[in-house]
Amino acid sequence: MRGASQVLRNPTGRLRVGWRVALFLGLTAVVASGIGVRLPPGMVWDSLAILVGTLAASWAVLRMDRRGLGAMGFYVAPSAPVEAFAGLGVGVGVALVVLALMAAVGVASWKPEGGSLVAWIHGAVGTAGTLALPAASEEALVRGYPLQALAEAWGSGPALLATSLVFGLAHLANPGATALAVGNIAVAGLFLGAIYLRTGSLWWATGAHLGWNWAHGYLADLPVSGLNVANAPLVQGAIHGPSWLSGGPFGPEGSVASTVVLLGAAGLCWYGPWLRPSRAALAARPLTPLPVNGEDADETRVRE
Repeated sequence: MRGASQVLRNPTGRLRVGWRVALFLGLTAVVASGIGVRLPPGMVWDSLAILVGTLAASWAVLRMDRRGLGAMGFYVAPSAPVEAFAGLGVGVGVALVVLALMAAVGVASWKPEGGSLVAWIHGAVGTAGTLALPAASEEALVRGYPLQALAEAWGSGPALLATSLVFGLAHLANPGATALAVGNIAVAGLFLGAIYLRTGSLWWATGAHLGWNWAHGYLADLPVSGLNVANAPLVQGAIHGPSWLSGGPFGPEGSVASTVVLLGAAGLCWYGPWLRPSRAALAARPLTPLPVNGEDADETRVRE
């Protein structure tokens, strides 16, 4: 019995991190499946079910550590909309750098298309709304409880690498996926994970995720992870040339241009001094060791 207890719990009596993450994923699957059968089919509804599942599971596992639901990163605070829009701007900016590189080497181009400015604005808002739920659900599932629990136990670097690898492999079944495309999604996980670990905010990470997808899918009118998410008026995008450079049917995320830009963006987020947790993030008491006063707090992690 003692041996079984040691497998389940660490010397302090706390459930080991592997079991806690497994419990989170199991509860998410149960709740999401129960809700999903009652919702219409489709990406948005599937994402809603997953998001509700992650919220319920996060509440349950965080309760074991006497923390509230806000500790997962989606805390309710006046700063939350500001953080989300700041992340949105970062995501759009990084995506635009990728598109500029692709245009410079001649593998992406655009031509005028019919429509009106009013229709474009309407579509821009609608597409952002459609893509917001998938972005939030993926962030909550990968960079919510799992990333912070692993970061507490293993340190930020190993946790970031592990969750980013899982994030990339989760896109293996997407249309047009290649080894480079899946690798780029993993690198995108490094970028988004670095944002979370520096801010403790899923608002920041979700905004960046949404901005990246929206800029590629609507602003540039190109595929996002192999999916045609929108048909923007006024402009029609096209990609040409070898798939390793153009991304092929997977879109810009399948291009080596994304590899270079995302690695640079991840480095800037990880090492730059401009990302810091807000007072609301610190007050939420996440498991993640957040940087305070320019100092990392990995030394406070619980070794398992």
